[in-house]
Amino acid sequence: MNLMRSYDVTGLGELVYQIRHGGTAQAVVLIPLYNYAGTVLEALESVVRQDLPALSVIVIDDASTDNGGEEARIFLEQHAARFTEAQLVRHHHNQGLSMARNSGIAWSSEPYLFMLDADNRLRPPALSRLLAALECSGAAFAYSQLRWFGDEEGIGIADVWEPARLPRGNYIDAMALIRRDALLAVGGYAALADSHGWEDYDLWCQFAELGLEGVFLPELLCDYRVHATSMLRSRTNIHYDALMAEMRLRHPVLFRGRGFEPRG
Repeated sequence: MNLMRSYDVTGLGELVYQIRHGGTAQAVVLIPLYNYAGTVLEALESVVRQDLPALSVIVIDDASTDNGGEEARIFLEQHAARFTEAQLVRHHHNQGLSMARNSGIAWSSEPYLFMLDADNRLRPPALSRLLAALECSGAAFAYSQLRWFGDEEGIGIADVWEPARLPRGNYIDAMALIRRDALLAVGGYAALADSHGWEDYDLWCQFAELGLEGVFLPELLCDYRVHATSMLRSRTNIHYDALMAEMRLRHPVLFRGRGFEPRG
C-alpha cells in the first residue's frame, strides 16, 4: 500500500508550533519523538551546530507520555533564528516509528530529508557533506559511517551501497539524507506487520528494487547511541526470525535464492 497516497497522513496529528523565516532550505531534519525527553535536546542541539546556513527541522511527537514534546517546543522557540522553518507536530495517538516519519514527510516540503532519531546525534558537518554527495552523485540517498557511543563505544558497520548484500542483513542505518522524490516513489516508510523495527531496512530494499542508488561517505558523521532499547542491542533478539521472514515476503525478488537459517 502506498501510505503517502492512500489517505491524508497529516490528519494523524496537529501542528502545535511553527516558525518561518525568509528563504528556502534544501534540507529538513526529521526527528520522530516518543518518550525521549532525556535525549531529544542533544539531538536538536546537534542540528543547530550544522554548517548549512539554510536549514529546516520538524519534530513529530508521537503522543509521548513524558515532557519531551514540550522540551522540544521550548528549544525550537529559543533557537528559532537558526532555522528557515521549525515545526512541532503532535500525533493524537501513538502511531509508531514508520508513521511518525511519514508524518514528517507529509508536513514538510524540502527536497531532501535527513532522518534523525531522538536519541542520536549529528556531527558537523554531516548535512553539508551528505548534501554535496547527493548533488554530485545523483543518488537517491547518502549515508555515512557511524560512531557508537553510550553503553558501547565503537565504529558502525556501514559500507558502500551494494544491493546484492541486502538479503544478508541491513548494513545501513536510518540516519541518511534522502531525496523526497525517492521517498514518495515508494510511498514512504512501510508499517510492517512486526513492529520491532527494520523500517529503514525495508526502505533500502524498496530502493534497490526500483534501481535507485545510495552513496556512502566513509566518514564519522553520525553518532548512534547504544542503550538497552537501541536497535544495535535488539537486532539479535527473539524477533529476528519474524522480521527476516517478513523481509523475504515483502521482497521476494531481492531475496530470491538466498537461504535463510533461523537464529537459535
